[in-house]
Amino acid sequence: MFSNSQVAALINRWFEPAWESVRDVPTISVDFGHGLTVTRTLHGNIATWVCDSHGEVLDVLPGIYEPVTYMSRLDQLRLLANYAEQPASKKDRLRVYHQDQATALREKQPAPRFVNSAGIAKAMIERNTLAVLVPGFPDSPEPKSAARVPAAAGAERELGIDKELSSRLIEDTRINERQRRLQIHDKLVSVQGVRPVELTRWLYREVLHSDLDDPYLGLGDVLLGKYPFAREER
Repeated sequence: MFSNSQVAALINRWFEPAWESVRDVPTISVDFGHGLTVTRTLHGNIATWVCDSHGEVLDVLPGIYEPVTYMSRLDQLRLLANYAEQPASKKDRLRVYHQDQATALREKQPAPRFVNSAGIAKAMIERNTLAVLVPGFPDSPEPKSAARVPAAAGAERELGIDKELSSRLIEDTRINERQRRLQIHDKLVSVQGVRPVELTRWLYREVLHSDLDDPYLGLGDVLLGKYPFAREER
């Protein structure tokens, strides 16, 4: 996802990107005998934390996304950063934002979205972006809803993603948008002014179902359980 040139260009333009590994990458080896061994890394999971200039969490995009929706969400979150810094209470603004997003997801309604209210000339100057939160409507073209992601198939081809991978990314995106982000919005209603490190273990355990404190990442029963072809003891 991050190796995609368009995604990388958007991130580099609007954000100060930083990468952190939250645990060692697990590997697994399969010995086929006769000296033939195959070693592979196990796929983990990721989260995109969008923070303010103080390093405090504004919102989170959980897991892997298809690029079109991911870029749309990032564009919204850059406007969220501007919205949160406007006059009035930052904590109140964020709490209302997360409450409204959670309510829309729970009721399966279009969520409120940010628009750039700056003039065209000012919009070209990043510092002068002025974000306004407006109600969501069924025919709102932006941001693209997860339910509409399959319509972006043509765009996926332009982004260099094959059909099989695209279908998996679309399904992951649906789960991220409909289930995981609801959990995140609910959490961020009650906590503000926190840094990623304070929520990382909760996020991976409760939202991504990949407990960082579990050395087997939830695969213990599969790896260490009873061999399925063993005879039953009598």
